[in-house]
Amino acid sequence: MHIEMRTGNSMKEHAIRPADLFAEYLDLCEEDASTYFSSSPKEDISCPACGSDNFMPTFEKWGFGYVLCENCGTLYQSPRPPLEDFFRFYQESPSSIYWAKTFFPAVAEARRAHLFRPKVKEIAQLCKDEGFFPDVLADIGAGYGLFLEEWRKSFPETELIAVEPNPTFAEVCRSKNFTVAECFAERVAHLNGQVDLVVALEVIEHVHDLLGFCLALKDLLRQGGKILLTGLTVDGFDIQVLWEESKSISPPHHINFVSILGFEHLFDRAGFSKVRIFTPGKLDLDIVKNTLAENSDILGGQRFLSHLLGRSEVVLRAFQKFLSEHQLSSHCWIWAEK
Repeated sequence: MHIEMRTGNSMKEHAIRPADLFAEYLDLCEEDASTYFSSSPKEDISCPACGSDNFMPTFEKWGFGYVLCENCGTLYQSPRPPLEDFFRFYQESPSSIYWAKTFFPAVAEARRAHLFRPKVKEIAQLCKDEGFFPDVLADIGAGYGLFLEEWRKSFPETELIAVEPNPTFAEVCRSKNFTVAECFAERVAHLNGQVDLVVALEVIEHVHDLLGFCLALKDLLRQGGKILLTGLTVDGFDIQVLWEESKSISPPHHINFVSILGFEHLFDRAGFSKVRIFTPGKLDLDIVKNTLAENSDILGGQRFLSHLLGRSEVVLRAFQKFLSEHQLSSHCWIWAEK
């Protein structure tokens, strides 16, 4: 089955990532990388997806090294600082606060319309196709609760739980009358076995221990429950083209870019079944065009790419559709069952 996000052809990168706000956020990320991690002890880690110890150093960005797994092709940050340093970073760093109090409020309604409302429709269709409907749904990293709000509009009978460690976001979710667990997903054991559907939207890039995270989410589920993770894959067109110049590769926030094969390994190691992987992204070409407009030197003489980006909107839409349908977009969905 192919999933096609119903965002329409009008969605562009700058609608959900305004250039000026995003540039300020990335500047803060770079500063925070030094402020919070320059003196951190760092250790080489195994591939967070497949567990292999065979990796190739690839590049460094803002003092954070990235390596490529030689077994599954996952790009990940290593050597990695300890989890405790990330806890502190997410609680108090200027980039985290800016995202919560400035960036996200500015784009909330655009993201509701372009991202969260379509996601509700597509996830509901996935459930319907399998004769499944969740009585209890947990949103991991719920943020401002936009996904949960949209779900409640369509399915008011569902019990909704927001798992959100950021104090600002957690308070917003409480104000919207959601049940809130103000902690990381790995620390909500009191909900184990009580959830029918777990969603974690754009969270996996941030996670320190991917296998531990997936096991914790599986523990939340009842037997036969479903999980949907969305995030960025290294196999996507814009990340492959831009590589270390990709704005999505933004430590200390984004430290995992799992390959399609890596996701297969990860969900197998975590014990999930009926794993299905889609890449329904719509923005790969637009992201590349916008980045190259700022710095055309990144292109590095790639004649075909230059030729492609100069074609009509009809051609570009067709090429983006090809990427989405062949697991070549950077926006990835993983749907699985406990």
